[in-house]
Amino acid sequence: MQYQPPVNGNLADPNRPYVNPDPSNSIEGSVPPAEAIEHPMREIVEVITYFLGTEANPLPATEADLQQLRKAIQQAVTDGTSDALRRTVSATLGAGFWTTRVPATLAAGEVSFNPALGNRFTLTATEALTITAPDPMPAGGSARLELTMDAVGNHGIAWGPEFRINNGAINSEPNAVNLIHMEFSGAVIDVHITQRAEA
Repeated sequence: MQYQPPVNGNLADPNRPYVNPDPSNSIEGSVPPAEAIEHPMREIVEVITYFLGTEANPLPATEADLQQLRKAIQQAVTDGTSDALRRTVSATLGAGFWTTRVPATLAAGEVSFNPALGNRFTLTATEALTITAPDPMPAGGSARLELTMDAVGNHGIAWGPEFRINNGAINSEPNAVNLIHMEFSGAVIDVHITQRAEA
């Protein structure tokens, strides 16, 4: 929405302010253009219809409910407009976070994972591996990598410089299942490693 200055006053100044009339000092009051009233109303109506209805069935703004703008703002905050980790619990679960396991990426012995795809990853180690940090690094949040050794086992696991191992160690015995819990803290990933029974 663009600022709409009064139609009188210093016309050379596009940012001229609105002033009250002061007849005793020969000051003429500002005269608002129609756009100064129409444009804010149209933007408010757009917010109400967008957030309180659906694209297929927008909710009309009505004079019977003078709380619609507040309700629309609350709904916008609830819905969120960024990634699923910032949405409500139901939207987060619907997007597969915390519930759906996705494969980690393996290329030339390096393991990487994309937090935009989820936060539960799986991988079976069939060779020595280096686990690398996601790029870009999430500012916060958590993820888990379920790393299973193959039937041969004894594959070495190295870590990129961003990882800080707080407790636990990789079990490299054949068929061992390692649960690698990662907490993102800026440029550092705090790691906790536990194991569970064979898959």
